[in-house]
Amino acid sequence: MERQNKLPSYYILKRALAGLIDYIIYFLLFYISCLLFGEKLPEGGYTGNHLLFFFFGIWILTMVVTEILFQSTIGNLIFGLKVVHKNGEKMDFWQPLLRHCFDLIDMWPFGLVGILTIKFTKENQRLGDIIAETIVIERSKT
Repeated sequence: MERQNKLPSYYILKRALAGLIDYIIYFLLFYISCLLFGEKLPEGGYTGNHLLFFFFGIWILTMVVTEILFQSTIGNLIFGLKVVHKNGEKMDFWQPLLRHCFDLIDMWPFGLVGILTIKFTKENQRLGDIIAETIVIERSKT
């Protein structure tokens, strides 16, 4: 079966690096929130009932809200990528949430699921994109 979009050699690398940047930012912000608002344990680490709020709140902010506002996460902005509805229009408000709910699966193991689905699907989609009916394109395209 012929794919609709022929992948440039750097496309998967750009998407992988964008995702890596996004999750580095996410975990850095969560770590800082643990340092600032967590209770240090004697054996190391941090605890606090409110840290679960930070865990999900920062994820919503860095992954979902940025895509709703800018059609990109910070990593995608850096690499000139944006996420749109499969039909080419701007995403509906629920699509970023749905696509990022599958990040953990797409990143398993070492991003192999995401890389293979991007490489072998007609519209170069990872699992989260397929389920949310989104595609990732270069910012220069409409």
